[in-house]
Amino acid sequence: MVRAVVMLATGAAALFAHLRRDAFLRHYPVVICLVYLGWGAGVEALLMLSQPTDLAWSSYYAGLMLVSMALYTWSYLRPLHAGLAGLAVVTSYVVAGLCYQRMGERGHWVPLVQNVCFLAGTNVVGAFALTTRERFARQAFLLKDALVRDVRLKEEAKRRSEHLAGHDALTGLPNRVSFVRRLGELLATRAEQGTVGVLFLDLDGFKPVNDQHGHAAGDHVLAVVAQRIRNAIRAEDVAARIGGDEFVVALPLAGQEDAAIVERTRAALRKSIAEPIDYSGCSLRVTASVGMAIRCREGGSAEELLHLADQSMYASKRGGKRQTAAGLA
Repeated sequence: MVRAVVMLATGAAALFAHLRRDAFLRHYPVVICLVYLGWGAGVEALLMLSQPTDLAWSSYYAGLMLVSMALYTWSYLRPLHAGLAGLAVVTSYVVAGLCYQRMGERGHWVPLVQNVCFLAGTNVVGAFALTTRERFARQAFLLKDALVRDVRLKEEAKRRSEHLAGHDALTGLPNRVSFVRRLGELLATRAEQGTVGVLFLDLDGFKPVNDQHGHAAGDHVLAVVAQRIRNAIRAEDVAARIGGDEFVVALPLAGQEDAAIVERTRAALRKSIAEPIDYSGCSLRVTASVGMAIRCREGGSAEELLHLADQSMYASKRGGKRQTAAGLA
């Protein structure tokens, strides 16, 4: 009978968990309480079937203490659910002792009270341990969550700092240091596969915008120009803002029409930048002087190529031209 009760409770729980995993997780407290109550019923069956002369009659109640300890230690129930199940175990033992073993009628009040006290003490200690463990687990979870959040915030701050160190805060484009590094990488990787072109842009008419409409208008113009540069170049090209109103673009090249590609990009940039810019109901307009340089020999550095593009741009300004000859690095 005892084995039947225990096996029935355990087997039913295992089958339910296997066949209905979602339902098992959803009704976990009820299922686990029934399992432990089934184990307790098995121990109490031994007590009810025993005689006063049997060892089980007064000592097998210790099995209920083990059930109670496991209930609070291994079940991961909430304190309320575990406490109700533990109360049911103690109550059922009292019923079994009074109604089936007839310990009261036989004058065995001392062992009955003693066993009830031990069972009740086990449940009190178990409930205290469970509550303490839950509190510590909650505090550990909160501490871990705070640490993870702190690490994540530090990583985000580090990424923002690294981004700001390599990018212009107003336009979001790379700054001079980042651009020179990226241009050097392009020159190194394309030493055998192709070449690299650089366009150097300087805005014409930007100072009057600042003087007449204020620095906020100037910042708006720079942000719009940066966006137009992004839209006018290819995905593999690299644009940057390296000064107040100076922008540069690096163009990886591979083919027979390298100069033509750079020239088309330069024309597209000049046309796009020259479009009117709306600001607070005013139509602002700037143009761009664009210098061009293409690396045509091995060993030319990023700074040299950038310097040649800069010289080409200033030659355009001095001569009043919009087109410049290609520089050689």
